[in-house]
Parts: sequence; C-alpha cells; structure tokens
Amino acid sequence: MRSPRTYTASTLTFALLLASLLVGNTVQIKARQDGSQKATVLFVVSAWQLPDASIVPFVIIDRGQFKQPVGGDSDAAEISSFANTYYPEGRKYRVLFGGDEAGSLTIKKSNKDSECAKNSADVMLQSQVKLNRNVMALVTNSDSLGVGKNTRRAPTQSERAALMPLVQAAYKQKGVPVALLPSLTTVNLTALDLDSDGHAELIGSFVVKKQGTSPARYAMFLIAEPQGNSYKTTVLQYERFTNKEIMGGAEITAIENGVYLERLVDQLDLDGNGTNEVITVTDGFEGDTYHIYKKQGDTWNKVYEFGNYRCAF
Repeated sequence: MRSPRTYTASTLTFALLLASLLVGNTVQIKARQDGSQKATVLFVVSAWQLPDASIVPFVIIDRGQFKQPVGGDSDAAEISSFANTYYPEGRKYRVLFGGDEAGSLTIKKSNKDSECAKNSADVMLQSQVKLNRNVMALVTNSDSLGVGKNTRRAPTQSERAALMPLVQAAYKQKGVPVALLPSLTTVNLTALDLDSDGHAELIGSFVVKKQGTSPARYAMFLIAEPQGNSYKTTVLQYERFTNKEIMGGAEITAIENGVYLERLVDQLDLDGNGTNEVITVTDGFEGDTYHIYKKQGDTWNKVYEFGNYRCAF
C-alpha cells in the first residue's frame, strides 16, 4: 500500500512562493494587455512637425502601483495585443500638459510591424501646446488624471539669474574645470509649481563641453526649489562622457544635446496627494529611459524607471 505523500514546511513554502511569482507575472502581463482598459496607461507624446506626432507608453498605473508597459523589444505577440487594445485607428485620448488637460489626439496607426519603435503609434494632435524636442506632453486613457491647474511656463529672467550660480557651483563641485564653464549651455529650463504653494520650482538640463584632442561632455539635470531669493538643489544627476563611453561610430562632439542627457517630460499628480510627480526621459542611441520622481517628505526620490528599446542608431 502506497504511503500518503508528506510535505515539509520548506516544500510548502517553496510551492507558495512559486505560485505567488506565477500569479504576479500573470497580473503584470494582464495589466499590459487589459482589453477593458481598467488600468491607467500614460504615454509620452512628442512631435517634430505638428500636427503629426507619435506616442509611446512609459507606465501603467494599476491599483496604485507603477508597472512597466510593453517595450519596443517585448515579445511580438505582447506588442500586438497592446496595439490592438490601445492603438485602434480613430481611438482618441486626452492630452495633458503642465498637470492640466490640453486637448486630445487621435490614433492614426500602430507601428507594431515597423523596424523601430514597435510599441509606438502615429497620431494626429489636436492641441494648442507647441511641442518640440525639449517640450513634450503626456497622454492618458484616464478621465481623472490631469484636472489640476497648469503651472508650466518659461522661467523669468530673474529666476534664471538666481539659478545659474547654483548650476555653476554644482559643476565646480563635480570637478569640472572652471575654464570650461563659459561653454555651459542650458538645453532646457522650465518653471513649475509642483506643490501648489505659489512658488515655482525650476527643472533644468545643462551641458558643458570640452573640445580638443580629448573631448568630453558634462551633462547635468536638476530640480531646484525656491529658498528665499535663491534656490536649493533637491535633485541632481550628473554624468561625464568621453569617446570611450559613446557607442562605436559616434563622436562626442557630434552628439546632439539631448542624447545621454536627462530632460523633463512633464509634471502630473499621479496619486492625488496634491504634489505633482516629475516625469523625465534620457535619450540613448538605441532607446530611451523614463523616470518618475516623487516627493517623499522633504526629499525627491526616483521611484520608477522604464528602459524602452527603440532600435539601433
């Protein structure tokens, strides 16, 4: 007579863990492909020649959790499912800018069968917002996000003047030679009232370049909060690039300012707590990396990252 099977505590623990992982993976894929669109999807919209533009997903918000959407290198079946769900021709979405509604867009076609950016879609933009390489907006299937006041604007001359000494001091602290600081270029600088206190924070991307036989590029991204008549840095990302760090076939002096430089996408209150999160993008040669910064207490923390493969340059 066969004896009954016995299970040890460790066997049961392993079985439960395996089941949990399988369920978690299924939920993640379901959030990506959910035909009912119960999950909130956020896209970035960019445009080179208006009104034609394109969108790419960068986050799914499902029951308060940030989850990664399909990437450009995801499984073909998963990309196709996502496209069928979210990119049918004629589907309309809300455009958000500065934390408020700013028009709409209409899906023209999915790029699921293209060589590059398979998880993107071509769209027709209906908005007064003038987009360019450094001015992007958000798109969503949510009816509740983006109902605040748009505080996004260009900084005033006095705001710029108050911030630049802080930027120069940050470069010096990172060991960048003072002789190179005259080459300091402001790629983008935006004023936004992230916490609705009536005082604008400044979000900027900067580059210092070294020419000559050993060229280098010093990239900086920062978020600065007002402090009296000046500012204090609350987020600072710094990178130094030489030809050794650049992909073969490219030269450091030929790289556009946006490549390998973190830039603002937009602000949006994602959790309804009254303080906008900050969404950024860093362009690479083969794809882009998206981040979400959230203020937790007095500190801004990077709480989400999504690397989206596009294609080889």
